[in-house]
Amino acid sequence: MFLLGKLKMYAALIGAALVAIVTAYYRGRTNGQTELEYEIKDDRIEKILEAKGVQDDVQVLDDHGLLRRSGKWLRKDNG
Repeated sequence: MFLLGKLKMYAALIGAALVAIVTAYYRGRTNGQTELEYEIKDDRIEKILEAKGVQDDVQVLDDHGLLRRSGKWLRKDNG
């Protein structure tokens, strides 16, 4: 009887440890996904702001200034 009681206690401790490990794993995984989503959103916001800045610059330029600056945006003709 004494041996059976010890086995139950050890089984309960091992079970509790496994539950704690699995919980910590999934919680860390969720936090990692959340951080990645924030990073992606920050990157999107930066790109949107950069595109808005370029659009504002293009709106302000006259035809000659636009032609001069568009040379760096377009591909050079290799032929």
